[in-house]
Amino acid sequence: AALFQERLTRRAFWQRGAALGIASTLLHDILRLHAQEERQDTEPSPQVRERLKKEGNALAIYNWEDYVHPSTIPQFEKTFGVKVTYDTFPSNEHLLAKLQTGGVRYDVIFPTHNFIPIYRAQGLLAPLNHELLPHLSHVFPRFRETPFDPGNAYTVPYSWGMTGLAYHTTYTREDPRLGSWALLFDSGPQRYSGKLGCTDEREEVFAAALQYLGHNANTRDKDVLRQAAEVLLRLKPHLKAFYPGVEARKALITEDIVVAQSWSGETVKAQAHNPAVAWQVPREGGTGWFDVMAIPKTARHKFTAAVFINYMLRPDVAANNANTNGYATANRVAVERYVAPQVAANPVIYPPEEVLQRVTFLDTISDEILPLYDELWTRLLGT
Repeated sequence: AALFQERLTRRAFWQRGAALGIASTLLHDILRLHAQEERQDTEPSPQVRERLKKEGNALAIYNWEDYVHPSTIPQFEKTFGVKVTYDTFPSNEHLLAKLQTGGVRYDVIFPTHNFIPIYRAQGLLAPLNHELLPHLSHVFPRFRETPFDPGNAYTVPYSWGMTGLAYHTTYTREDPRLGSWALLFDSGPQRYSGKLGCTDEREEVFAAALQYLGHNANTRDKDVLRQAAEVLLRLKPHLKAFYPGVEARKALITEDIVVAQSWSGETVKAQAHNPAVAWQVPREGGTGWFDVMAIPKTARHKFTAAVFINYMLRPDVAANNANTNGYATANRVAVERYVAPQVAANPVIYPPEEVLQRVTFLDTISDEILPLYDELWTRLLGT
């Protein structure tokens, strides 16, 4: 079944209740009780305020750019009396390197799922106290029951999305390769040279080439990986850039690039500025991922970090973020009750099951194959 078939809007709630003969006064009471339940932690208790004070009423967050609603951090600061330092990073490699080398200490970070085993193996994360995270139960089971962090001992799912093919319909409408990775790898050099882009996430770039060749995005066959590298080397002279973070979105808006490997959410936001931008999971497949919230082992404000993570898990806060960041929330209750209908109906954000079946969630690169990935990626960037 699709992830989001359980969504129940307020209108549907009334219609279903009326059909069952439930009195309107009782329906009002049910909605009121739900609202009270969801507001119960909007005002922190004196005990929580005291513990926040002991940690200095401070919090340092390291997140992807444009990943929360503009009101999310100010509202947290106002409600809990905490001063937030908020920085952004462009890639998973950048985030991981920052934690590995030390330096600035952050209290909450937002890595992607397939990097979690690396953080755990290197002892970079603090274990979570689930008693401080009562809203964790709101998360879809499929994002909680994963091999990357069994039992959510270290991480809390936040948001998810896909990596696929973005393109400008003005330039590509007559292209027979539309709907396939061949639009990038075959038509790209022939028709759109210099106007092509890819993410700068190594695993995603290789996954696109592997899927174009008809292989599984998670293959660990060294010969197949070398074949994918050759495909990418042929494409490289025609690329405008490997774009970090949200930079591909900006290039799509300005039409500096017209065909690109791109994240679903960034393409949604680009389309809001340039309606000619479109996105799809190619017929050969795309990749999926989910980002998580975690507390570094070196965090100075671990209790405050847990309070913030639980705040982010509130359905109204999660929906507010999802309504603006272009990505799907992993929060089931937020989807069922709060996500705006036009957002929940957008198939680029919440795809139907037949599209999800073409999406492969990336595995962690093993130590055995990592040197080859490093060698091939260094060669690609150096050409």
